[in-house]
Amino acid sequence: MEPHPYQHKRPRRPLNLARRTKPPPDRVRPPNLTPLLVVGAALGAIMAVLAAPYVIGYLIQVVSGG
Repeated sequence: MEPHPYQHKRPRRPLNLARRTKPPPDRVRPPNLTPLLVVGAALGAIMAVLAAPYVIGYLIQVVSGG
């Protein structure tokens, strides 16, 4: 079997670009999403507390055959 005629060559940096003389800047830390998680959990708890009486009433109605 013949080898493929194309040989991949490593990309080279264009000569007209300046060389980097100092290291790249430090990356910015990702935002802290803990407050968003707490707010979401609190809203979920409030929704569960508000929905519980309706769910219980619906289940009682279904079980009693009404």
